[in-house]
Amino acid sequence: MEIKSVVSFLFILQTIINGVDPAIAQSSKTDKHVCRGGKSKGVNIIDNKASALDKVLGLLDNSSNFHGFYHVQVGDKPEEQVSASLLCPPHVHKGQCVCCLDGLLKYLLDNCGEHQEGIAWDAYFSFYCMLRFSTGRKIFSVHDNWAWYDLVYDNYVKAVDLVKTMDSLTSTLKEQAAGGNDLEKFAFGKVIYDGDEHKLYAVAQCTPDISKADCVKCLSEASTRMRSCCTGKLRFDGRVFSANCILRYSHIKFITPPEEYDPKYCA
Repeated sequence: MEIKSVVSFLFILQTIINGVDPAIAQSSKTDKHVCRGGKSKGVNIIDNKASALDKVLGLLDNSSNFHGFYHVQVGDKPEEQVSASLLCPPHVHKGQCVCCLDGLLKYLLDNCGEHQEGIAWDAYFSFYCMLRFSTGRKIFSVHDNWAWYDLVYDNYVKAVDLVKTMDSLTSTLKEQAAGGNDLEKFAFGKVIYDGDEHKLYAVAQCTPDISKADCVKCLSEASTRMRSCCTGKLRFDGRVFSANCILRYSHIKFITPPEEYDPKYCA
């Protein structure tokens, strides 16, 4: 099923829903979205929003060289222009990204469809995705720091040096990710710590449109949040998402190579 086929229909539904609070909205800790700005007005903006999301998802559907990041901008008048982008890890099967975004599109529109800007994230064990849009403002090559999401679970590890080890690994990975290219800024690594008792796996990723300096800055902020939400509390797994970067660790290897992809896990 092509995810872009439901975009226009969902936007029609959004036009009959009452407006929501114009402040940045994130109603509970379990929400995986952040919205910003008041209600979008005008048929052109609604059409441009639908078109932008349709096109960015179409780029994913039609890509023969999957690299995890896609961006479009639609509209002529600056105040009516809508930008949309999506992000997935680059070294997985494209089907995993399509699967992740399939449900995320409706979730984003249900929660942020009437706002000027919206970002939503979703995560499975072996992969994750982000989808966002912005009205009247360009987001390509812009480092945005207004939207963050910490995903935590109530599972823990008996460890001594988790904070120190993850900080050190992140320091290495953020430089590797930031040193990427215009198609991907991604790094994966593992380390053994507390003697040989634990293996720690981690991923650092930035949207490849931002600069090396902004990527480092984003992942540094993610590292600070990771200490607060996760490593400092000895959580077995931790994930921090923003508009421009993602940081994740686990004590189990979680990146699935493309050749091991099984569509049944997206059912």
